[in-house]
Amino acid sequence: MWYRKRMTIKRLEDGCVTSIWKGTMKMIDICFEGEIPFYAPGRVYGFLQGELTFPRRRVSTHKLFWKNGAVCVAEEEQERFRAYHPGGTDYDLGGMILRVALPEGAYDFEVVCEGNQDSIAVSIAGMNPERIAQGGYWDAGKLVPVRNIAVWEGNVWRYSYVNAASYVDISLEPLHPDMVIGLREVHIRKHESEKNGAVPSIFILGDSTAKSYVFEEAPMSGWGQLFYRMVNPDNAKVVNYSNGGRSLRVMYQEGRFNDLLLSGQKGDFVLLQSGHNDERDRNEGEDPDGEHSRFGRGSTEEMYYGLLARHFLPAIRTMGMIPVLVTPVTRINAGCEDNAVFQNSFRKRDFPAVMRRVAAESNTLLLDLNQKSVEYFNEIGAAAARAMVMSLEPGETPGKTNGGSYANGNPGDHADGTHYKECLSRQYCRMAAEALCRARQEGNVDADGLWKCFTQEAAQAAETGDFSEIFPEVCQDTISGRGAYYRNQIEKMVQIGIFHKNQEGNFQPFAPCSRKEFREGIRQIWKLPESFTQDTGDAPFYKKDAAAIIYDAYVVRFGMGETNKPPYMTDYNGRNIDTADPNYDVNLPTGETMYYPLTPFEQVTDLGRMSEEELRKLEAVYRLGLMRCEGGIARGSLANGTCFLPDSLVTREKAAKYLYFCFVLGQNIIKENHCTD
Repeated sequence: MWYRKRMTIKRLEDGCVTSIWKGTMKMIDICFEGEIPFYAPGRVYGFLQGELTFPRRRVSTHKLFWKNGAVCVAEEEQERFRAYHPGGTDYDLGGMILRVALPEGAYDFEVVCEGNQDSIAVSIAGMNPERIAQGGYWDAGKLVPVRNIAVWEGNVWRYSYVNAASYVDISLEPLHPDMVIGLREVHIRKHESEKNGAVPSIFILGDSTAKSYVFEEAPMSGWGQLFYRMVNPDNAKVVNYSNGGRSLRVMYQEGRFNDLLLSGQKGDFVLLQSGHNDERDRNEGEDPDGEHSRFGRGSTEEMYYGLLARHFLPAIRTMGMIPVLVTPVTRINAGCEDNAVFQNSFRKRDFPAVMRRVAAESNTLLLDLNQKSVEYFNEIGAAAARAMVMSLEPGETPGKTNGGSYANGNPGDHADGTHYKECLSRQYCRMAAEALCRARQEGNVDADGLWKCFTQEAAQAAETGDFSEIFPEVCQDTISGRGAYYRNQIEKMVQIGIFHKNQEGNFQPFAPCSRKEFREGIRQIWKLPESFTQDTGDAPFYKKDAAAIIYDAYVVRFGMGETNKPPYMTDYNGRNIDTADPNYDVNLPTGETMYYPLTPFEQVTDLGRMSEEELRKLEAVYRLGLMRCEGGIARGSLANGTCFLPDSLVTREKAAKYLYFCFVLGQNIIKENHCTD
């Protein structure tokens, strides 16, 4: 017969055990003596055969044994360990699971083990034991540090965790077969956070469509990185915990969500968005990163619902914070025809609908960006929509992606209709503000609280629909139609003061750009001396003239040596291939692409009508990748073309394209790319 173990409970107030679980508990100390307990309803703690994770993990309690004052286990199944490797998503090393009845709240856990970090993986409530032990930053710009880390001191493991259930499961797994590991003691304390009395925080937790991007990734952007432009810093601060590849499961398992909760305080807002990576299940249940994988990204609609309704929302409210659900924006086919009609892209698993259901059932504020994104794309038309997502032509940006450089177009010949440029981030922020305004007008108390964090200008814009004061860089004649092709570059150049709109709010993208205006633009972008702007001639301004100006500016800004090139031109991350490398493939069709032009200068066909000096500068600019062929190119592919078009007039939209490339090239690669300084 099994007997319950002795559990010593230390507390600050007298009272029976039942009253302790109602909120007066301050500390729990569990040690083991004699028999090994199983968990059962009504018991305070005990070992059990499975934890309620996605998917459920099971262990064999009959393998537990008593040794040297610890409850121990050793796993003999070699197959378990063949599947394991650090960073893997689908493995289960067995071990033991201890369940402790515990009220909702934040706690500091101390687990005293038989063994150490070289032999045991310890986690709480199904979290990833490897990920919660890693420090660093949650964001690409390194502005949001990891504050809460699982640490080992000898045989003692410590971690702080926000519990949103009536119990918590503590898991110990052996890292090697036939190795005896064990649990000696568990100490649980109420977590005491420091309340700094600062203004409330607006936390944003989402995936790559909400994250804050850095210049290395330009022009990719997320709506979360521009949300601050509507918030009064005296009323609230915006902290973006979003990052690429995150689903609800990953946000939870890696400790990102838990860290956010422990970093906040009562009255803070949490804007929660997810859905794109939750779709992960490409092989109908066999995806190693899908819904069946222990630490995978994928979810069924039922799993997604359960995570939202039974963990995320309760945990946020447990900490006195206010949840706001944000439906994931739709994807588009970045290669669609001009007459395309857009629909919600979540067809197989409608996570936006699940989120709406959870919001309605839990009386949670909802900002429906999914529906509004579909409506907006249909409003502006397919051509304008394609220009706002990550569908690129050669020469738009020197930025990079995981698959290579964007400088020659989309790596892998694949246009990206999921991710998008900064010009679309502005519109998603507008949609969120307008949705918040409607919810407030309908009497939603949480909407009213978030509304009070806005600037007066943003509040007025949301009420009137006129966001010209919030995003003055948006031009009326680049929203749809042909004028929208270089919308992202145009808005950035207007934002930083290189170009200006006319009194009607138009940019006039097809009007000619002057030589003086272009030279002054590159001078400001690269912070060159005022003497650089000398050419005031009114002669027609051609692309070969722009190349000469960029060459002169580059020499002043960077010189012509190999040691002072901008990072994008170098092998700074170990992935670039230089033109001198024998593996440089000028016909590279797929896979990683490199910064430098794929078409060799010797194959450019239309350079016969230039002076020797013009040709010298143009060749230098081309070989540096600062300007590229534009005849025969296409967005969304690696088609580099062979026609430079040196005698084509430089319009204002083309000038914005060339200057935007140079703007990104001169920036710190790890600085957030919405910055304008």
